[in-house]
Amino acid sequence: MAHGLDAQASTRSILVSFLFALRYSCYLSKGFSTACGSLMAKLIKRSRRSYSAITTLIAAASGAVLVTVVTGLLVYNNTQQLISANKWVEHTQEVLSTLQRASLLTERIEYRSRLFLLTGDEDQLNRARTAANQLVTSATHLKTLVSDNPDQAGNVEKLANGSDELVKALDGFNKQSELPTLEIQHCQQIVSVMTDTEQSLLKQRDERSQRSIFTSVTTEAGAVGLWLLTSAVLLAFLVRDAMRRERVERKIKFTNQHLEQSVKALEDRAQEATLLTAARDELQLCMDVQQLYGSASRRLSFLLPETSGSLCMIDNSRQVVEVVSFWGTTTVDDFNPPEACCGLRSGQPRWRQPGLSEIHCTHFTGEAPECYVCVPIAAHGSTLGVLYVQCADEAAVQAVNRRMDGLRQLLQILAMSVATLNLQSKLENQSIRDALTGLFNRHFMQISLDRELSRAARKKQSLAVLMLDMDHFKRFNDTHGHAAGDAGLQGLANVLKSSIRPEDIACRYGGEEFTILLPDITVEAAYQRAETILQAVSHMSVSVGSQTYSAFTISIGIALYPNDGETPEQLLRCADEALYRSKRQGRNQATIYENIPTTR
Repeated sequence: MAHGLDAQASTRSILVSFLFALRYSCYLSKGFSTACGSLMAKLIKRSRRSYSAITTLIAAASGAVLVTVVTGLLVYNNTQQLISANKWVEHTQEVLSTLQRASLLTERIEYRSRLFLLTGDEDQLNRARTAANQLVTSATHLKTLVSDNPDQAGNVEKLANGSDELVKALDGFNKQSELPTLEIQHCQQIVSVMTDTEQSLLKQRDERSQRSIFTSVTTEAGAVGLWLLTSAVLLAFLVRDAMRRERVERKIKFTNQHLEQSVKALEDRAQEATLLTAARDELQLCMDVQQLYGSASRRLSFLLPETSGSLCMIDNSRQVVEVVSFWGTTTVDDFNPPEACCGLRSGQPRWRQPGLSEIHCTHFTGEAPECYVCVPIAAHGSTLGVLYVQCADEAAVQAVNRRMDGLRQLLQILAMSVATLNLQSKLENQSIRDALTGLFNRHFMQISLDRELSRAARKKQSLAVLMLDMDHFKRFNDTHGHAAGDAGLQGLANVLKSSIRPEDIACRYGGEEFTILLPDITVEAAYQRAETILQAVSHMSVSVGSQTYSAFTISIGIALYPNDGETPEQLLRCADEALYRSKRQGRNQATIYENIPTTR
């Protein structure tokens, strides 16, 4: 217990010494600060006149390194001395702790022996003997501890002999024995003498430790002051060079930022040009408007990443705007009238952003987003639709604004492509379609018949040609008027469209005559198809104004390749002869050319 207290006292002593050294170093540092300022200025002026900056910097750095090494050596040496002094103090404290334990043991031997004589309790005698044995052990331990001190060797030997005598006296001790007072007092005197000697030695070693601490603090404080002085000189040059370097770095950074922005702008323009070129080439390859819309939507998603949007086109009625394609997640659906979009209403690109414009378009299926832009699409002075682009954040808005020119160019290409395809489709329909019925015209039928005959010959397949004629059409037309006649022809055309396969070709041959080409079909199937058309026409009714007309009938002639002919002229002639045979036999029936045997 005494040893633990002494160790704590030693630790506190070391902490106090360290705090004292630190305070002294701070005091020296504070004292040096003023002198260092003027000295540093003088050294800088002198170095500018005598030496180059690099030479002075190297010299200061070398001095700092030298001071650091010397300081380190001094600190190491002082630390070793402090550790050694502290170990001797701890050693003396351990000796004192052992002596205190020996004193307590002698007192315990006397106390337990007296109790045994008074009470006769054998347990007390056993405890006294145990204490005597522990005293022998403590004497042996002390002999080891004070082996470095010749002055204590004789005392330890006496203590060991006294403890042995106590052990012998207690071995034969009984109630009639006398208390070994002389042996106990002899041991206590020896312990007291050794304790006084060790206390004196501890005091000397504490004083030596304090002197070592003071010497260490003084040396370290001086080294710290010298190191601070050298470091201040070095720091002055480093600060000057750092300030110069910082100015140069700021200029370089500004130049690099400007250059980076320029390069980024050029790269963005190059990427935009590449996207526009690819978009133009791809849009030119599109064969119909649906393919064109899908391609345009993909290209818009590449041009405006991190956005979503819809491509909306005005239909033929000019009353409904349809969403024809989109990318990302959009909340726009088909809407009407077109004026629901502020962009279409104004005729120019229109942003909706907080603080810029608070008026929303009304073409949303749910809650309107915060940031979006509507860009009209126009060609040849006609508005075709609107592009809706939705932005999730401010970065997306800035990206769209940066590429607004490219967006306009892409929309111009899209608008011209749509207008071109619409015009092309219109001209194509005019060239191959019958204006009244919407079926293919006679010219297209002749081209298709040549193509289908070549294909049937190449694949060794059959081909059926059906010639149809509306019964008593001239009388119906003269009786009810041309409007009713046109309605009847249109109704018949609709029946034909709904009664044939996708690969079949229905044409208006002329007047009330129609032709159907049925590739790769048998005789029985061709006849069954003709019967189906007859049944559908018998249930057909058309309306003109408030009048409804029904009870229409047709006659059909059927010719097949290769049995009835191998050229277009032969097949058409055979189908025409079969048609007139149906009319001569009473109309409202289908007749196969007579060279093909069949049973109805």
